Parts: sequence; structure tokens; C-alpha cells
Amino acid sequence: MTLPIIKRFLISLDENKWLGLLGFCLCLTGATFFALQPRDPQMSQYQAIGKLIFTPQPPTFTSTGQQLQQQGRAIINETTLLLNPQLLADVGARTGLSIEELKALLENEVLIVDFPQENEPQVINIERKNARNNIEQAQLLVQVLMQEMVARSRQINSASLEARITDLTSRLGDASKDLEDAEKGFYDYITGEGSTLLEVQDGSLFAGISSSKVQQRQLRNTLEQIEGQIKSLSQTLGLTPQEAYTYAALSADPIVGNLRAQIAQNEQQIKQRQQLRPEHPAMRELLKNQQTYNLLLVERSREIIGTDGVLSQLNPGEIRQYINLDPARQELANQLVALNTQREGLENQLKFIINTEQQLRRQYEQFPGRQIRQTRLAQELALQQTLYQTILQQLVDARSALEETRGSVAILENATIQEIPPTPLAQTSPLLIIAGGAGLGILVAGGIIFLLASIDDRLHTAQELREALGQKDVFVLGQLPSVAINDRRGEQIPIVTNSDLAYLQYYERVRSNIRRIAADSSKVILITSISHGEGKSVTAYNLAIAAANAGKRTLLVEADLRQSSQAEYLQVNPDPKANAEPLRYYSERSGAVCLAPEVENLYIVPSPGPQLRAAAIIESGELRMLIDDARGRFDTVIIDTPSLSRSNDALLLEPLTDGIVLVTRPGVTRGSMLSEALEEFLEAELPVYGAVINDVESLAPSSEASRQSPNEGIKKTKQSAQPQYSSKTQV
Repeated sequence: MTLPIIKRFLISLDENKWLGLLGFCLCLTGATFFALQPRDPQMSQYQAIGKLIFTPQPPTFTSTGQQLQQQGRAIINETTLLLNPQLLADVGARTGLSIEELKALLENEVLIVDFPQENEPQVINIERKNARNNIEQAQLLVQVLMQEMVARSRQINSASLEARITDLTSRLGDASKDLEDAEKGFYDYITGEGSTLLEVQDGSLFAGISSSKVQQRQLRNTLEQIEGQIKSLSQTLGLTPQEAYTYAALSADPIVGNLRAQIAQNEQQIKQRQQLRPEHPAMRELLKNQQTYNLLLVERSREIIGTDGVLSQLNPGEIRQYINLDPARQELANQLVALNTQREGLENQLKFIINTEQQLRRQYEQFPGRQIRQTRLAQELALQQTLYQTILQQLVDARSALEETRGSVAILENATIQEIPPTPLAQTSPLLIIAGGAGLGILVAGGIIFLLASIDDRLHTAQELREALGQKDVFVLGQLPSVAINDRRGEQIPIVTNSDLAYLQYYERVRSNIRRIAADSSKVILITSISHGEGKSVTAYNLAIAAANAGKRTLLVEADLRQSSQAEYLQVNPDPKANAEPLRYYSERSGAVCLAPEVENLYIVPSPGPQLRAAAIIESGELRMLIDDARGRFDTVIIDTPSLSRSNDALLLEPLTDGIVLVTRPGVTRGSMLSEALEEFLEAELPVYGAVINDVESLAPSSEASRQSPNEGIKKTKQSAQPQYSSKTQV
């Protein structure tokens, strides 16, 4: 049995033989061209060779000098040396060559400078090839180039240090300014917030808050006592503290007392002269004086108390009575005024202490942020100090290293002329070179064929298909041979209409496996494939014939509405009006179902295709009712559907069926598409009975039947005549 890899190679060879032949011809043509080139085996070549070496540096006393030694090899490269215009100009001036000529020698690899790799000996090889015509100039060019490279390496190291010193000097000035700013910010913050931070740290701020609390409690207790005394005196006098203050102020004023005495004396005189009439001059004078004294008393009282006080609503008589206090009440009023004054003072003191406590609390609450700010400023100051010291140290280091600078390379071997003997290939026979090219061409052609076979996604053997199906746990229902039957007209068709043929046993095995796997009530089987050309229609036809020969009343439904019906292979003539009115065609269920005259128990519903709106017809109620009706009238219903790569018609019909049979074919089925389709089936939990492997070469029943590969649609080898039987035979 041929191995799968060999099978793949042979198939790829058959498909890509012209590409392999092209690769063979190219190799053979190249070998022939090389073999026919004129060669002089006796001609020797000359080249100028010189060597540079990375020199060990003397002991250094600075870290910058050590870094320069480590970086010396990295900066000595093709870009810094060979492509440097100044270096090429200096070399050209000493050798008589222009810069363009030197660049041409380098670009054409006539002048080669080979820099060592990391793991190779640290030697730079300089070679001037093809020096036969001008040996002396080639030797001079190599020697001058080495000398200029040595000088250039020393210049690069010095320039690098000078640039470093300039950069460090500039950065040192910036670092110094940043350090001054950091110091000023830190010291300004400590000057402004340092005392508060110290108070929090030594506990004095917390103690001040506690002391304020104690003082507030004491003042509130004292205020409660004073409030009690004020309330008692107010009830005794019947006066408010403000009224008592007014009494005391008026009683203590000498002018008010003098006016009160004059008013009392005038009232006494009025009483003494009651017998006089008011219009009497003496009485009139007394009354006028009484009125004047009252007005003066009111004005004086208002001057002392104010116009908006307790006297603002009283008349002169009431004011006079208001002022007349006995000594005992006067004393109590004075006490009430003193207590009120004391209360106001204590209240002001309490407010001050409360404000002080709030300020202390705010300072205490702001302590974490201030402390973080202080820490951040201290860290920034330390960072700037470290940066300044680092830059200063590197600057001193770089200035010292400038005195220690030397070149990184030195001349190991001066330029010498070497003779290159002719290669053995120059004496090789042209026929031998052509034969070697032919052998290489065979290898290249075989490699191309093998590469194309390796990247081919198709599964070329039945074994590969079985392995792919086994990975997805899909049961192989059977393997089918390639069918090629001669009908009564001598034409080859892939339909087994004769029950005596040996082909039918393979389809009978598939049918029996389906019956063994499916439930007893399963009747409707959906046949589909991954892509076009895998033989699903051939499988559907022959499987229906096998079921009919087994005595099952079988119906074959051509549900591939995207192509014409193939019912003529069963001698059934489709209804010519079905293509124009497919829904009416399916609604007349008895008219759509036709008897296959050459196969007993077999009926067929020819396809009304091709249809542009196939999906709409597939989802129509007419087709659904047709299948539901067939489920009750037939023992087995086989539905032939389009391939999954062409449309989703099979998935639209799946809910109307009991299970799916997937048709595969070696050399046509692609592994990626098969795996993707099976994963979709598993994710959707579709009932898959299994798969059949179609067109298996080793299963041909006899050598007499010529091999005919089945296609997606059933095709004859030549045009057949019209069927003899009518398609109107009804079930």
C-alpha cells in the first residue's frame, strides 16, 4: 500500500510537473553557462593584504578611561572609518585616487575591510583584490589605509572625550541651578512651617488642643452659673440686663439727678398752689417749668442711653417714673449690669478659645500633608545633590581620561603582496559541471514538488481522511469506490441502477451502518459535503437505490436548487413548469413525487432548479410540508443538498431531518475546511451520523469497469438521449 507522503508527492508531481521542470531547466542552464565560460588554468591572481589589531590599552586611573577602552571596538566600524569623507580624502591624497574611485572599490568589494565578529580573533583584515595589473599601487593603498585608520581611531577617542566633557560641563551648570532651587525651596518651607511641624512632633500642638477643651468646659460652667444669677435678678427686678443698665446709667448721672430734684421741687410748688387756676401767671410759670424740666430729662436720658434704647417708646412722665429707683433696687440693677458685663466678657473669651482650638486642629490635620511635603522636598534636595556630585565626578574623570587617550587599533602586519593559485574548479571538465547542474536541478525540482505537496491542504488518501475524522470523533460509515456503469445505451454513468452489480454492496454497508447508529424512528437523512466535487449527489442517488433494493419505500429529494435536476439518470423527466413556479410545484406534493421506473420502491422529487432565490424556497412552508408528508408516507427519505462551501442550504434543511451524512473524497476534501465544518456541527450539536469516504481506488470491484471520478453534479461521459419514461408516474 502506498504511503500517504508518497501519495502526496506523486499527486503533487502530476499537478506541478511544469514548475519542477522549470526549476530543473534553470539549474541546468546556469551550470551550462558557467561551464562554457573561458578560463585560463595557468593564470594566477595577486592581492595586497594587511592586518590591524585592537590594541590593549595601558592601565587607567579613571572610570571614563576604562569605559573608553570597552567602547573603543564598538566605535571602530565601517561607518566611522571607511565612509568618513575626511579619511577617504586623506587616503586619496596619499595614493593619487579620488574619493569616488575609493568608494567604487569598496562598493564593488575590490577593496575589502573585514571587521571581526564578537567571538572571532580581534583582527581587522584589509584586502585589495585583483592586484595583478598594479601591484605596487595596491600595496600602497592598503598600507596608507591602515595608517589612516589608526590615526582616525585615536581622533575618534579624543573627539568622544571632548564632546563628553562639553556635555558634562553644560549639564553641571543646569544641575547646579537645580540644586540651588531645591535648597531654597527646602529651607523656605522649613522656615515657614518648621515651628508647626516641631509643635506636632513634640506634642505641644496636641496639648494646646486639649487645654483649649478644658478651658471651654470651665468657661461654659461659669457662664451657666452667671446665667442663673442673671435670670434670678431679672425676675426679682422685673428688668432685663439692658434695662438694668439703663437704670444704673441714668441714676449715676448728676445732671439727671439735678433735673429729678428740680422736677420734684416744681411738683411740690404746684401742689401748694392748687387753688390757682392754670391760666394764673404763677401757675402757668410752674407748669411751663415742669414741661421744660421733663423735656430736658428726656433729652439727657436719650443722650446717655441713645434714641433706640428702652426710652425710645416712653413719654417724659414714664421716663421720670422709669428713672426713680430706690437704693435697694439700684444696687440689684448694678449687680445685674455687672453680671451681664461679666457674661459678655466670658462669651468673648469662649469664642476666642474656640477659634484658637479650630486653628490648632487645622494645623494638626494639615500635619501629614506638610510632613509629606517636607519629605518630598528633602528627597528632591538629596536627589539634586547626588546628581550634582555624580556629574562633577564624571567631569573630573573625563578630563583626566583625556590625558590617557590612545588609539584603539594598531598595525599588526604591514601590507604585503600574496599570490593566489588557480582554483581546482578552473580545471574541472565542462561536462562534469553540466552533470552537476543536472543533479542539482533534479534536487531542486524534487524539493519544489515536495514543498508544494507539504503545504497542500487537501487530504489525498483515505487514511488521511479517516485520521481527520477520527480526531473529531466522527464515525466513518463506509468507503465507496469510484462508480462507472454502462447503461443500456452503452454510456457510462455513476448511478447503480442494476441490483446485481457489486458496487451496490458498499452503499448497502453505509445504509446498514446508518440504521445501526440512528434511532428507530429516524427516516429523513440529509446528504451534504464540504466542497464541490466530492460526490455527494452520486452518494445520495446510490444510497437511495440501496435502500429501495433493501425493500424500503424510499424517496430521494433533490434539494440542490442551485443546479438542474439529474433525475434523467433514473429515467425520470422533471416537470418543465417547476422551474417557473417552484412553490406551486412543491405544494402539489403528489405531483412533485415521481416514480423511478428502473428501481423498485424508489421515488424522486426532481429539483426545480436552477433557482436564483434558492434560500427562500428552502425555507418555504411548501417544502417543509412536502418533507413532513414524506416522513409519514415513506420508510426512508434521502435529501441531496448543496455543498457547505457553496451555501447554507443544508443547514437550513437540517431541522427538518433526523441526521446528517457528510461525503468526503481523497484529493478534493481540504483538511482545514473539514475541521472547521465539524467543529461548527459539534458546537451547534447537530445530529451527525457520520461520514463516507468516496472514490477510494483500492475498492474497485473489477478491472473491467473503467475509473470514472464522481463530481458534485452527476455528469455523463457523453450527451445522452432523452429518457424514455415519463416523470408523471405518481406515488
